[in-house]
Amino acid sequence: MKEIKIQVNKADQNNEQLKTKIKLQNVNLYYGNFKAVSDLTMDIYENRITSLIGPSGCGKSTVLRTLNRMNDFIEDFRVEGKVLLDNTDIYDPKVDPVEVRLRVGMVFQTPNPFPKSIYENIALGPKINGYKGDLDELVYEALSKAYLWEEVKDKLQESAYSLSGGQQQRLCIARAIAMQPEVLLMDEPTASLDPISTNKIEELILELKEYYTIIIVTHNMQQAARIGDLTALFYQGKLIEYDSTFKIFTNPKEKLTEDYITGRFG
Repeated sequence: MKEIKIQVNKADQNNEQLKTKIKLQNVNLYYGNFKAVSDLTMDIYENRITSLIGPSGCGKSTVLRTLNRMNDFIEDFRVEGKVLLDNTDIYDPKVDPVEVRLRVGMVFQTPNPFPKSIYENIALGPKINGYKGDLDELVYEALSKAYLWEEVKDKLQESAYSLSGGQQQRLCIARAIAMQPEVLLMDEPTASLDPISTNKIEELILELKEYYTIIIVTHNMQQAARIGDLTALFYQGKLIEYDSTFKIFTNPKEKLTEDYITGRFG
């Protein structure tokens, strides 16, 4: 196999002892008559970073948005199989999708702060959802966890748009954290950022896994290798291989995986 000249995360080379947070069982995902993802079965582990990689259109973002029912907003989208969060099927008719999204937060590719103050970006969601605690403390904790407090503590009432792109993305992560989720979904969270901001976000993600289960979609192979504890390769709507990041990048079982990570296609 061609040598991988990138830093590879060596954590969790064996995942037998990890606790399952999300379990997908025989999942098929459709847009109308088009099957976007076929026969997906995989466990996502608690307090770990799972990277979803693969070429454009392979189904990885569809899978990500399925985990907090964001695809419900797409007409003709449907799910077959089971998506279990702590052994509860989130697509059971008795389950409230709003409750699912409170437990499973999401950060998007492009920073999308609200057109409000930095403070309100953090406080608004909890207020709307009836948070009864100390909002000032919640804002402090969320911004601190996102390594943003020291940079914004003296301008909390200024517009979020006054922040740089990297700061805005950390603000969006803080906003998701403020909702006190159990899982954080990240859809290419550094795609629009410069290398310095990307490095800060990656360091932040590595710190946040202490508190959250994190699933990240990335086109950046080096990023997946650096921060993923586990990596899943998707291709044409199918899960090709899923294992510890170390094994995926140094000794993959599937030739398709080897071809992808060595740049032979993608």
